[in-house]
Amino acid sequence: MGRQKAEIDLEQLIYEKNPQVQFKLQAGQVIIIRPQNHWIQRTLRRLHVKIPLETQLELDDYGSFVFRHVNGKRSVHQIGQALAGQYDEAGEYLYERLLVYLNHLEHTEHLIRRVTD
Repeated sequence: MGRQKAEIDLEQLIYEKNPQVQFKLQAGQVIIIRPQNHWIQRTLRRLHVKIPLETQLELDDYGSFVFRHVNGKRSVHQIGQALAGQYDEAGEYLYERLLVYLNHLEHTEHLIRRVTD
C-alpha cells in the first residue's frame, strides 16, 4: 500500500515568524538567539556552574534567505520563486525541499507558524 501525496496549494500556504523568537541580522546571516532561562539553568548558575545566558543558532545562506522572506504575507510559492531567482542552484526539487525546511522550522524549531485564514 503506497502513500498518497496530498496536493498542497503553495499560493495559499503562508507562514509568519513566531513573535517570541529573538533574532538578529549580521552580515546578511540570521542568528537566532535562544535564552537559557529554565529554572534548572538558573539554579545551576547560582551554584556557579558556567551556563551561558543564551545560545545562538546561525542559519546558512539559504536558511537566512528563507527566514528573512517569511513575513506572514508571502506564500510558499512566492518564497520559492525568490529563492530560485537568487540561487541558480536551487534545483529541480525546490518546493519539496522548501516545504521540508519550513516544516522543520515550524514543528521542530518553533521559529515560524502557519497563518490560518
